[in-house]
This record gives sequence, C-alpha cells and structure tokens, in this order.
Amino acid sequence: MMVESWSTLLFSVSLVSVCVILILSLVATLRSNFQFWPPPERKSWQHRSFLILFRCFLYPLIVLSVLEFELAGSAARFFTITIGVILLFAGFGLAIRITLQMGWRNAFGEKRGLVTDGYFSKSRNPVYVATWLGLIGWAVVANSVWVSILLGFWAALYLFAPLFEEPWLEQMYGDEFREYRLRVRRFL
Repeated sequence: MMVESWSTLLFSVSLVSVCVILILSLVATLRSNFQFWPPPERKSWQHRSFLILFRCFLYPLIVLSVLEFELAGSAARFFTITIGVILLFAGFGLAIRITLQMGWRNAFGEKRGLVTDGYFSKSRNPVYVATWLGLIGWAVVANSVWVSILLGFWAALYLFAPLFEEPWLEQMYGDEFREYRLRVRRFL
C-alpha cells in the first residue's frame, strides 16, 4: 500500500509539472506580450521556472519508473526489456550528443548561432526525434501505464515545442532561419 501512495504522489507531481509547462507554452503562443519558451534570457523567471518545472516532471518520473519496474517474467519479457534498454540508451545518448553539437546554451534559448549542419541538416529538431526513440524504450522497459502516460506527455511536449520555438528562431535569425525551414523538414 505504501508503494501505491508514493506512486500516486510521484505521478501527480510529474503530471502537474508537465501540464504547467504545456499551459505556459500555449499561453505564450496566444499572447504576443508573453514569452515562456524559449526564455527571453538565461536569468529570467521563465528560464528558472522551466528548469524547476522540468525537474519536477523528470525526477518523480524516474523514481516512479523504478518503483513500477518488474524484472520477473518470461523470456519474452526479458527480450522486450533488452530491446527497450537499447532504444532508451540509443535515443537519449543520441539526443545528448546532438544537444552538445548544438551547444548546451543554444539548446536552452540563448542566441549562439543557428545550427544547420550535421544532424540538423536532416531534421530541424533531431534532439526531439532522438528523444522519442528513448521514450519508446523507456516505456517498454517500465511497462507501466502511469509511466507511459507521463512519457506520452513528454512526447507531446516535444511534438509541440517547435510551435513555441520557431517564431523565436525566425525573430532571432530572420532570413537564415526562413531559408533553413524551407530546406529541412521539421522532424524527419
């Protein structure tokens, strides 16, 4: 019973946090005088709030995944866990590599130059595509409805993120971004 209470609490904190991120981002798309993501500057309340909210989403999700994980099962379950682990590490590993290629500060809303080479020559959002691969692996490994729901919100956040980011990129980089957007697909 104690694990169920913790699971409920962790799920709730994580869900509320990701929903607040989505709501603030949506409000920013509807109001021209409000910006949430990307933040207007590194030391802004938006930057700090996003980091706090994302951590309040991610850390409970990780703990919930550990609590919900069950290793026992058939050979088929062991096989699916193996495939899931491969997808999880490949996806998140690639996402980190791409983020480092772009530059960590660039990835978090600082104007450090539009990156259009490497993975960015095939997709305008390769970090999101790679992360989706990792999220699929995570869901397979966790094998939990609650974890899968939260991972689905994360996937949705990354599906909608370009809608929040592209107006900012166009404002920051102008014709360079407009030309890039015409040449390279949003995801694949």
